[in-house]
Amino acid sequence: MPENTVADISIIVPNYNSGCFLSEFIESIVNSTVLPGELIIIDDGSADESAAVLKQYQHLGYLKVIVFPQNQGLVTALNAGLDAATRKYIMRADHDDVMLPERIEIQYAYMETHPETDVLGCNVTYFHGETGRNINVSNFPADHNGIINAYRRGVNGIQHPTAVISGKVMQRYRYQQMLAGEDYDIFSRMARDGCRFANLREPLYRMRIHPASLTANLSLAGVRNIFEIRDRIWGTRSANIRIVLYFYYIYFYKKYQLSTNRLSRHCFLFLAGMCYPVRLFKRLIRK
Repeated sequence: MPENTVADISIIVPNYNSGCFLSEFIESIVNSTVLPGELIIIDDGSADESAAVLKQYQHLGYLKVIVFPQNQGLVTALNAGLDAATRKYIMRADHDDVMLPERIEIQYAYMETHPETDVLGCNVTYFHGETGRNINVSNFPADHNGIINAYRRGVNGIQHPTAVISGKVMQRYRYQQMLAGEDYDIFSRMARDGCRFANLREPLYRMRIHPASLTANLSLAGVRNIFEIRDRIWGTRSANIRIVLYFYYIYFYKKYQLSTNRLSRHCFLFLAGMCYPVRLFKRLIRK
């Protein structure tokens, strides 16, 4: 695509007290080979330097900032972004991550040439938030059937912030308030309803791993909620032992990603493997 091409995409980014990451994230979009039609950042009642950082980028013609006076939560922020989006495709991203320069161009081109695809993701490179070192690369299923089977098993078939979704499809859905798993829920409903999914093999997105991402996104109650969603949508029955083991798999795997000590990393990886050997093996195939 020619330089400075604008893709018919709205990028939706919720932000809460993450001003320290915002500049790096926005710069990754500014430096993209293709720019978005809209970058919608929903500031969810931040009390840090987020407002000052966003003000530095007010000259960007494609930047739209929605400000909540008080924190209303991730789901409300995401739905506000969807309501404000006007472009052909909806792209997700998170405020503490980094987009590769080619991400918009590659995913937009794929959606334009594969109109049968409703939701498109890609793989990610996980990197340590403090040291900046690369940890590993995800290994999500590439084909529709593999992605659907993942959701049927109670796990994500697409990494949420890598998703590009048809705007026409997104008009029929909204995120639902729940303890955890709003991304698993909305994509499972889309999958159940017959939407077509795909993942690109390329890691076009850098996902930051830091302590807050472990404590904010992981609890046994949250994992249990995801499996309750699975059972409701897919008509399955999830055994309690499977739920507990999957929780500890995620817990130890994130500990592995966060640790900077080689011995500790191996120990956490071993424990994660003991809890869910098949899942770990699939992750490590592409390590």
